[in-house]
Amino acid sequence: MELRKCDQCGGTLKRLRIRKMWVCPYCDAVYEDEKKEPEKSKYKTFGLNEEVFQVEKDLSPLMKNAGSAGVIKSIADCMKRFETAEEVEDYLMKLNLSDDISVKGIRESEIEKVLPRISEFMDPRERVILYGNKGIFSKGKEFYVITDRRSFVADKKTVLSVPHTELDSLSIASGGNCKLNNDYNKIIISLDATGTVQGALLAMICMLSFEQAPERDRIRIL
Repeated sequence: MELRKCDQCGGTLKRLRIRKMWVCPYCDAVYEDEKKEPEKSKYKTFGLNEEVFQVEKDLSPLMKNAGSAGVIKSIADCMKRFETAEEVEDYLMKLNLSDDISVKGIRESEIEKVLPRISEFMDPRERVILYGNKGIFSKGKEFYVITDRRSFVADKKTVLSVPHTELDSLSIASGGNCKLNNDYNKIIISLDATGTVQGALLAMICMLSFEQAPERDRIRIL
C-alpha cells in the first residue's frame, strides 16, 4: 500500500479514492491524486463512478426496468453527494424503509432475534447497521444483515458472509436484487420498489470497502 507524507506537517496522508484526492488527518491539507486514471469502460456507466466501479456488462437492459434502474441511479447519486459511508448511512436511515427492514430505532427487536445466528462470526466491536427479512414467510430464518465490517446472507441452515474488504463484484438483476461476488447464495434481495433504498445500501457497502482498503481494486459490475 502506497504511503504519502504531508508536505506541511509530515503526517501520513489518507487517500480518498472516491474524490480523487489525498488529505492529511493532522493538519487538513488536501492534495490532488496523481494516480493514473483508470481504464474507461467500453460500456455506458450511467453515472457510476469509474474510480470505484469497473463496468463489465451492458447496463442498458437494466435501465429499462424501474427497480434496477433506480438501484443504479441511487448508487451513482450517493457516490456524487456523499463523501463517506457514514454520510450515506445517515441518508439511508432517513429513507422510507419497508416493514421488512430493521435499523437502529426501527424494529430493533427483529435484529435482536437474529443476532444469535451471526454474533459468533462478528468482531467484538462490529456494529449492525441494517437487517432485511428475505421473504414474507421466512419468519426471520432467511435474511441479510449489513454491519460496518461485512454483509451476512442467511437461509434456514447456513450463514454466509462477505467482508467489505473482500467485495469483488456486484451483479444487479432486473428488479434490483444484487448478487455479491457473483454468488447466487449471497443475494441481497431488494425490498424497495423504486431502488432508492437498495442503491443507497449498496453504495454504503462499496464506500465502506474502500475506506477499509483504500488501495483495493475497483469493484466489478457484472
